[in-house]
Amino acid sequence: MAEQSHDGGIAGHLHYWTLKFDESNPFMQIHLDTMLVTIVVAAGMFGFALWLKGRLVEGTPSGAQNFMESVVGFVEDTVRDNFPVHNPLVAPLAFTIFVFIALVNTIDVLPAFLLGHVAHLFGIEHFRPVPTNDLNLPAAMAISVFVLVLYYEFKLKPVHFCKELLMEPFTNLVPVFLKPIVMPINLILKVIEEIAKPLSLSFRLFGNMFAGEVIFLLIAFLLLSGGPVSMAAGFVVGLGWSMFHLFIGLLQAFIFMILTVVYLSIAHQPVEH
Repeated sequence: MAEQSHDGGIAGHLHYWTLKFDESNPFMQIHLDTMLVTIVVAAGMFGFALWLKGRLVEGTPSGAQNFMESVVGFVEDTVRDNFPVHNPLVAPLAFTIFVFIALVNTIDVLPAFLLGHVAHLFGIEHFRPVPTNDLNLPAAMAISVFVLVLYYEFKLKPVHFCKELLMEPFTNLVPVFLKPIVMPINLILKVIEEIAKPLSLSFRLFGNMFAGEVIFLLIAFLLLSGGPVSMAAGFVVGLGWSMFHLFIGLLQAFIFMILTVVYLSIAHQPVEH
């Protein structure tokens, strides 16, 4: 097992299980491991919700119901503290984002090579089990939030949003004859500001989880490559890093959720006259 783990070094464990439609085009491919784990986790969430729905009781809850009510209450309090108006979509969206990201991030605390070796038994050469280590998933989630923000911006205050695109922050500060020159600059700055939102959402989550995976692999190689002392040291360091990385995964789920709520909150803010 140790020899198999070292084949190709750490870089060899950073490849995806890929379905390629065009070898020369990197955009014409699907990361099957990301798709598979994402579907399994989403289906698990849906199945658990159906299971829990049939076991809800009034009065004093216990077990899974008590835990989920605590999570729901935490998310509702967070939305209530950061969202100015009532929108029945926001709290369920925030809850889904938080739980989904927390679950997929938690997969990273499993032994670094475990799922890869399981995949090898089925003839799969490469398998990366944590979808948030793949930039495609954080980017897709961030773009979905970005589209939702733009939807509410145009739905709730279309005139004001178009005015922001063309006339703020500089156009109102210059003479009338200079406004046609300054308006394109305003538009470029505003577009950059809006694009920065999904970029920050996706790269923050991806960067933290990818770095954590690389450190896991470094620790695993330390554990497998030396004698009893290095194995013991690798085990202790790996256990400590697992606990820390579990906290980081939960923190990243919270940050993604809270930024989603904040961006939607900005889109819902009333226009000041």
